Amino acid sequence: MERMTQRAVIEYLTLMENQGKCYFFRSGSGAIRTEQGNYFKTGKPGCPDISVVTPQGYIALEVKTDKGKLSQAQLDAKNRIEALGGQYHIIRSVDDVVRLIY
Repeated sequence: MERMTQRAVIEYLTLMENQGKCYFFRSGSGAIRTEQGNYFKTGKPGCPDISVVTPQGYIALEVKTDKGKLSQAQLDAKNRIEALGGQYHIIRSVDDVVRLIY
């Protein structure tokens, strides 16, 4: 479910970016397996799923299911982002993003 919501959010943000209303990129953390069989870590623990820049500033988006909750690392990232003037939002549907970026 989370993956489907994230895809829909990215499709919407792509439309908004093409209209010049934002710039975004996937910024979540994880690991990618290389051709040599090693793993390359991306991001860092707690990193939001999607980073967005609008004329209003930086917005961190964390995609969660209806019952999903933030981990401690995500709570720490949220607090740090907000302390520096950024916005942090838990996204449960595309409608949540539409209310933020239209």
